[in-house]
Amino acid sequence: MDDAALLDAIARDDAYRVERELASSAAGATELVRKDGVLYVRKRMPLELANRAAWEALAELSHPRLPRVEDIYELPDAFVTVCEYVEGMSVAQLVDEQRLLAPEVALGIAAEVADAASALHERGVIHRDISPSNVIVAADGAHLIDLGIARVRDEDASRDTTNLGTWGFAAPEQFGFAQTDARSDVYALGRLLGNMLTGCEPGSKEYELRVSGLDSSLRAVILKATAFEPSARFASAAEFAQLARAAASKRRGSAPARAGG
Repeated sequence: MDDAALLDAIARDDAYRVERELASSAAGATELVRKDGVLYVRKRMPLELANRAAWEALAELSHPRLPRVEDIYELPDAFVTVCEYVEGMSVAQLVDEQRLLAPEVALGIAAEVADAASALHERGVIHRDISPSNVIVAADGAHLIDLGIARVRDEDASRDTTNLGTWGFAAPEQFGFAQTDARSDVYALGRLLGNMLTGCEPGSKEYELRVSGLDSSLRAVILKATAFEPSARFASAAEFAQLARAAASKRRGSAPARAGG
């Protein structure tokens, strides 16, 4: 990085005023920042963990379920992204508050998150961290946020370079079994749905017990999505979304016909 590029990056970074820190981990620090009266989410990631290609792919997307990228720049010790702030509650907060969500609501949220994941997959991007804290439910529906550990699939790789993800939601292959692909996000979608329907953390004995007690149609969607072997899962996030919406529609029943017209 030459001096001019560094000074430009520092100036862009200084243009934002930090309101508060939202999260901090080995994968980076996330802050709520303000610029010209507008709130944004700024994420600083270690250079060795950041996947510029994934963020650049997101920047090229305009999807109602994905955050709009405001800026991307690099500092000597961090890769930085600034995205629009989505106001709402995370699924983690909703589950904590309500214990478990109504099946139609949970299925609807899962389908919308799957739409977002599908849009990323079309660009070759695997999110790798679809979890309750990374799904915001706003007035206009669910939004999938934080591509902090997202990666672009490499057809020549046998496994991921870094093994990261939220325990209980990350697919087995994220821990060194194989390279992740779209079906890894499908696994996380199934776990997300299971979490919303049971109120329990996936992987716990209580979670497994509660999933086994769900309606057979709901249980079937979760178990297929979260099969250990990727080839046994839904082939795509789009297929998962279609099945989730069909299940939600079936539970709501047919809407009564309107008189006239």
